[in-house]
Amino acid sequence: MIRYLGMEAKENRKKSDNNLPVGAYVCQILEARIEGQEPDQRLAVIMEIYEGEYKDWFMKRFNYQKEHSQYKPRYKGVLRLRIPNPENKNAQYPESDMRKFNDLIAKLQNSNPNIEFYGTNGFDEMLMKGKFIGISVAEDEYNGNKFTKPVRFENVDDVRNGSVTPIEPKDNQPDPTNAPMIDQRSGMEVVNTEVLPWDKPY
Repeated sequence: MIRYLGMEAKENRKKSDNNLPVGAYVCQILEARIEGQEPDQRLAVIMEIYEGEYKDWFMKRFNYQKEHSQYKPRYKGVLRLRIPNPENKNAQYPESDMRKFNDLIAKLQNSNPNIEFYGTNGFDEMLMKGKFIGISVAEDEYNGNKFTKPVRFENVDDVRNGSVTPIEPKDNQPDPTNAPMIDQRSGMEVVNTEVLPWDKPY
């Protein structure tokens, strides 16, 4: 018999209270940057929560980690997607890349109806700064550590009226410190390789 009186039927799974709760949020785009060289490029959309209880969450967490963590801080309000290019031989799923990029354009347009992001000269990512977009945040797990992350773009109106379909948790994702990491539920690259904000050598 084990004489230990502190037993409790509780799984040994860590879940940080510092995680952004699962759900959908309205964000403002702080920056949109093209990364890589043609034809294999990605659009990085850097965002901050704009309204509600968790307004400015990503910057607050970044500043907290900068002051209190032994590790290099990373800004978590980033989603990436591959820019469709028929000359890109590295693209494994070009049709899927095109669908996801078109979906982003549509959600940007729906969320900012007075702005034309796509015109005769193509898509102008510079117009994205200061505009609004919704995101879904989902839960993942790595080595018993649960964490949340942005995984999908949403329409702002859908976020505000509560009509966004929740994303199911997915266990045993790759190490979130490595990049790139593809979330198979959305096809988005969800880990930033640079520090941000804004590229200072912390």
